[in-house]
Amino acid sequence: MASATAQVFGSAIDTDTCDVSCLRPDAIRPVLGRSLSPVGATTVAALFGILADPSRARIVHLLAIADDLCVCDMALVLGMSVSALSHQLRFLRERGVVTRNKIGRIAYYRLGDDQMGRLVLDAAAQVAETAA
Repeated sequence: MASATAQVFGSAIDTDTCDVSCLRPDAIRPVLGRSLSPVGATTVAALFGILADPSRARIVHLLAIADDLCVCDMALVLGMSVSALSHQLRFLRERGVVTRNKIGRIAYYRLGDDQMGRLVLDAAAQVAETAA
């Protein structure tokens, strides 16, 4: 009866481990010192957290394919209210993802981080490729 109970309450993680303890020096040698540190992983997670909101991902993608756009143009293209867009732009600006250039009463935005733009473009290409 104990083995039946163990099977009922066993977790899926039990099947994701090795059945025996082993080390393979040839397999781990090339990756030693190259995996993300806890600090690096936190930074990467924060980067993806910025893009975790679909509106922000769309804004970054739009700015990656356009040089710079004013808020009104972005709101029209994205189908967002100016207020909602401004809120997301402020979030992105505070994190250095976008920069703002005000000319008179018009605010123009562009990517402040080209790597973020490439990341979103690559992800969008991957999604399109997977959907095809």
